[in-house]
This record gives sequence, C-alpha cells and structure tokens, in this order.
Amino acid sequence: MKKNLFLWMLLAFGAVTFTACSEDDDNGGNGGNGNVQNSCYVVNQGGWGFNNASLQVYDAAAGTATSPDCNEDIFFTANGELLGDVAQDLLWVGDKLFVTVTNSQKLEILDETGKRVRQYTYAAEGASPRYMATDGQKVYVTNYDGYVYVYNAASGDSLTRIYSGSYPEGISVVDGTLVVNNSNYGGNGGGEATVALIDLASGEAKIIKENVCNPYTQSLVCGGEVYIIDSGNYSDILPTIYRVDTESATLEKIVENATYMATCGECIYYVNATFSYSNFLTNYSPLCKLDVATGEKSEILPEEAMKDVCSLNVNPQTGDIYVGFSPSADDFGTMRVYSADGEQKGLFEVGYYTSGARFRN
Repeated sequence: MKKNLFLWMLLAFGAVTFTACSEDDDNGGNGGNGNVQNSCYVVNQGGWGFNNASLQVYDAAAGTATSPDCNEDIFFTANGELLGDVAQDLLWVGDKLFVTVTNSQKLEILDETGKRVRQYTYAAEGASPRYMATDGQKVYVTNYDGYVYVYNAASGDSLTRIYSGSYPEGISVVDGTLVVNNSNYGGNGGGEATVALIDLASGEAKIIKENVCNPYTQSLVCGGEVYIIDSGNYSDILPTIYRVDTESATLEKIVENATYMATCGECIYYVNATFSYSNFLTNYSPLCKLDVATGEKSEILPEEAMKDVCSLNVNPQTGDIYVGFSPSADDFGTMRVYSADGEQKGLFEVGYYTSGARFRN
C-alpha cells in the first residue's frame, strides 16, 4: 500500500521473535489452477487493520476470476478462515504459493488451491514480513526486523535468516547475490537507507549508500540485471528506476518519475503514480516500455488510462500486461489485461488495494 506508508509511521515496531506455529500436509481443498500459461493469482492487500485481504485466481483463456471478497476467496474457501490483515506479496514457486501477511505477522505456504500447507508466524510485536524472491531452490522473505528469512522452496522448511539492514522491502536474487532494498522506513526507522548486495556463498555484503533515499517495494531482474525503484521523499526527490551494478556496488539512473515497474524478461514497463505530500495529490503518467538492451523508450498507453493505477505486472509467458486500479478505499478495484502493444484483452474485479497479479516462477 504504497501511498499510505508514511501515514502509518506513528505505529511502533519492536523486536521480532521467529517461530513456526503450524503445519498441515493435507493438500486437499477446493478450487485449483488449470492452464498455467493463461492463469495467475491476484493478491489483494485489503484495508490496513480491516482483516480483509483476499486471493483470487484469474483464467485469461476463459476471462473469468474467482471472487475478490475475503469471505469467498480461494483462501477462505480452502481453509474456512480469513487470510488476514494486509497481504503484502505472493510468490508462486512450483506447486506452492508463499504469501506474506504483514500486519498478521505471518507467512502462509499454500498449495495451488489455496489450502494451507504450512504457516510461520513472527511472534513479537511489530514483526512485518514483506516481499519475496526465489532462485528456484530457496525463497527469500524480507522482514522489518532487518533480516531476510530463507525457506526451502520445495518443502517449505525454514532454513536460516540473513541480516540485511533497516526495514528491508523489495528483494531480488541474481547470480548468487541477494539485492535488498533497505528502506529505513522512509527515514524514520532509526537506521540508514541502503541497498544491500549479499553474496549467498560467502555471506559477505556490499552496501550501496550513494543516491539512495528511500528504496522501497519495487525490485526485479531483467536481462540478467537487477532494477529497483527508489521512491524518493514524495516531494522534491523524484521516484527513480536504477540499475544495480552488483560488481561495482553502484546505482545507474535509468528513468525518473516511475513508481511501478514490471518486466517481460527483455524490457521494462513502467508508470508513474507519484503521491506528493506537498499538495496531497497523485500525479500519473503514460504507461511506457523500455528496451534495456537498446535504451529505446515507447509509450504503450496514455496518461488518462492510468488514473488510479496501483499495480503493474507482466505475464512472462504471454507478454500480457496486468494493470490494477484502486479508485477508492471503500470499493473493490479492477484489473485490466493488455497485450504488449496496449490492446485491452480482459477486465475483472479485484479486492481492496490489489498488489497485482502473480505468475509461476
């Protein structure tokens, strides 16, 4: 819930104690996911403190989606309980779904029907699991206690944790290196905003501080390199896409005025929805495409089509672009599906504050 982060800064965050609290190896349940190429999961954060997060399945071939209502979504259907308070991220690896639920202080590991396989809780007050990345063998989860927690992708077993920095958020893994955005809670975390480059073999870390203001949720791998968004200060320091040079531990500015980005593997799509504390308004931009090999930029959709955008994702198998919109805190949002050249192919209802579409890794 990007716009609202700094509105919650009065919330206190304490030390975190990590425990595994339950396990269920029964992989039954209702629902299911058919054609992988034409299907995705949609994770809806829900309202802060309202316990109304939800998970959906969208079938692009049929043009149908399961209910966005938290009392009818796939998690509730499979488990008979609500998912929780602010579902932050979902990672689909193999036949498992890893879901972080920030305010509920837990990681849910589900089968493809949404039924719980395992659950980990972070028991101390203030614990907040955030974003995830995978190398196919392990799953890496950032947590506001300053650590990245590591799990076996196949079994869901807890393996270890790695210190990263102050309030880690977005994360990527490439060539044996974790790239972690340490946001320092927008300057209010009591530490320092950095980008950490952690060598998984040696455990050694390079720390990037130059040009770092508020590296937040956005991190991805495109063309074998990591790109992040530094969200700036919501005033005179603009949100910027940077390429991370893991060898020299430096950031290269790529695009200014971008708050959401997604990749098809060879290019980056990006759009701006900058909230400003100067006038409490949000500025939008066209949806654009960047060819990372040539540096060529092109406009895919006009600015007027991007009003109220809140998420951006690309299906790496089909190249279709999934754009989430949240016009009101009191109503469900919508998801529009576009072809790579901007032709609308689908439209369906999503829940409150959608984090967007997730595809199989």
